[in-house]
Amino acid sequence: MSKADKTLLWMILTLLGGALALGLGAVWLNIERMDVAYDLRTMEKSLGQKEDLAVKLTVERNNLASPYQLRKLADRLELGVAAPGQIRRIADTR
Repeated sequence: MSKADKTLLWMILTLLGGALALGLGAVWLNIERMDVAYDLRTMEKSLGQKEDLAVKLTVERNNLASPYQLRKLADRLELGVAAPGQIRRIADTR
């Protein structure tokens, strides 16, 4: 083999190695992209569920704190309006 043939063979092998490395890099990046997309979809779903729960809890809190519900609960527990002298105020000593 002549020196020109060895140089040509070396260049071809180098180019093939580079092409292989670039191909493997592209495959790895695609796999990483898919993993990130899956994680993002999972987090978006979780966020949506938490937002839905927050809305439901807000509605429930407003329902439980409504004057109608409080009056109904007070009647069931036999509570009434405080008479004069039954309320004691404690000063904040902070």
